[in-house]
Amino acid sequence: MKQIGGSAAMEGVMMKAPDAWALAVRLPSGEIHVERHEEPSLYQKYPWTKLPLIRGVVALIDALSVSYRALSRSAQLAGEEEEEELSGWALYGTIALSSLVGIALFIVLPAAISRQIVDAVAYPVLYNALAGLIKASLLVGYLLFIGRFPDIQRYFMYHGAEHKAIAAYEKGLELTVENVRAQPRFHPRCGTTFIAFVIVTSIVVYSFLPRPDVVWWLLLGRVALLPLVSAIAFELLRFSSSHDDPISRLLRWLGFQFQMLTVREPDDEMIEVAIASTKAAVAEGRELETELVA
Repeated sequence: MKQIGGSAAMEGVMMKAPDAWALAVRLPSGEIHVERHEEPSLYQKYPWTKLPLIRGVVALIDALSVSYRALSRSAQLAGEEEEEELSGWALYGTIALSSLVGIALFIVLPAAISRQIVDAVAYPVLYNALAGLIKASLLVGYLLFIGRFPDIQRYFMYHGAEHKAIAAYEKGLELTVENVRAQPRFHPRCGTTFIAFVIVTSIVVYSFLPRPDVVWWLLLGRVALLPLVSAIAFELLRFSSSHDDPISRLLRWLGFQFQMLTVREPDDEMIEVAIASTKAAVAEGRELETELVA
């Protein structure tokens, strides 16, 4: 599930169930608009997508697709744009462009910088560790920078409201402002934690890339292996969130450190929006789809 927000006129939360997604938006008038979109997830359409190492990539694609459409719809409800929702090639083209920019900044650039400092052939593990450190530094720097803007700060507060609502739901509590407010703002299956696990996993996986002496392959190979890295990171996310051994606790701690950059304590009005979205998603006895929490 994913929160959407950005301006005072466009603040909302999207929650996803296996066969639908719900959107709650705080309108400029102060009222909360709620709507439910019936749409089976890829898991429901294609049972084979639940297989290990496949489900992670599928969950990510599904979450991105729905999130972009929810963001577009929330903008319409806020009166910020008249266009219809993104659909078809326009939607996936936007996702592809965003992905390319992310790959260039957080995969290719760190690898290129690291190559100027460490011999990738002689010290592959050190080379990949440095590339991972550069990648993490770029990400942290970026989040710290955008986190200074008031609109993004509110976005991060809605992120916290979403986490708290999900935590209350998973504990079987009544979805009231008081119950939701009392929940922790960090969630072990948060998308921010997933990104942290991608960085850690990439250090290991990329160390096994053959022919590190070939520059184009050193960079292209990282892009080619990104689905595998994402799949392994997703399995780590699932494992660490459902176990309490020392390694799982360490992984959760690492994820929570990253979440400090993107999750803030929400106010009660934000919690009300998160509750409205959650209730719409679980209408008629349905369950939330909590494999990957935004």
